[in-house]
Amino acid sequence: MNADRAFVRLALVCLAVGAVASAWEFVALQPPSSPWHLAGYPVATARLAQHAFVTGTVTLAIAPTDRRPRRALFAIAALGALLALGAHALTAATAWRGVLIDDARGGSLALLTARLLGGALQLIAFAWSGRLRWSAAPTTPAA
Repeated sequence: MNADRAFVRLALVCLAVGAVASAWEFVALQPPSSPWHLAGYPVATARLAQHAFVTGTVTLAIAPTDRRPRRALFAIAALGALLALGAHALTAATAWRGVLIDDARGGSLALLTARLLGGALQLIAFAWSGRLRWSAAPTTPAA
């Protein structure tokens, strides 16, 4: 069983984003007077890291194993990951939480929309992959 390479690459990118976000959280927790301090919001960077690790793991889980290309499924999963992780990264860098429908600063609704749309696309990809796996004919190993 070989998972589609594109899904594996996407999962590795998501896991790498999680590792970088974990390091970012560590240096964001350093005192501002420290030379090791890097601007960022520790809670938001932790949320980015967690979301990236979960996205990477789920992407590996939904990777097709039947060697048939699933470009539409990959496109939905990749776009969902890009929107969700991009919105989380912007949240970590700017302190916009991306949960407010109306904010005086403007742009909060766009950030919320990106987060929700990314999550919805990831959920669609997960459901589609589950449907493909459960409807697939069982394979028997060659003797």
